[in-house]
Amino acid sequence: MSWNEWRERSAYLLIQADREAAEAVWKKVQKWDKAIGAWLVTGPWDILVWLDAYSWEDIYDQVVDIRKQKGIKSTSTHFVYRGMKNSKWWWDWPAGSWVFLRSPHLNGEMKTLTKWPWATSVASVPGDWDYLVWAGGKNWNQVWDNVWSLNKAGWHTQTHIPLKSWWNKSWKSRWWG
Repeated sequence: MSWNEWRERSAYLLIQADREAAEAVWKKVQKWDKAIGAWLVTGPWDILVWLDAYSWEDIYDQVVDIRKQKGIKSTSTHFVYRGMKNSKWWWDWPAGSWVFLRSPHLNGEMKTLTKWPWATSVASVPGDWDYLVWAGGKNWNQVWDNVWSLNKAGWHTQTHIPLKSWWNKSWKSRWWG
């Protein structure tokens, strides 16, 4: 499987919100040209948004706009230092989940992560976690098996299961790598 690499070109925005605000923000970001995808997710955050971060100032302005909305509790922006994507598209998997990873070692293993065909993309997100991975599968049992294999290998994981997903499929022709 071939992989392409990108650097300092995207960011993930995590948002905590009440239910009404979460639904409204999820729909709002689908209109943003720079949105690659948006998900209402389980876990400590309610919304995960993936953005093209060609201009970090634009992302700042969008985050400020989001934070002004009633019902928004908190946001956290994670700029990708280095990312890799395989030849499969995220939305091609019948099931999938975002997984934050913390390495069991001091130096990352991005190349190791790319050996797993179910890891559609791997993004280095400096901060509390080392990486954010899309773990795909033919079904949910396969997704859980994939995440469990990470845990058995010593990785610390936090899954963000999409309750609602939106992929901007125009990125299939606009992808940078």
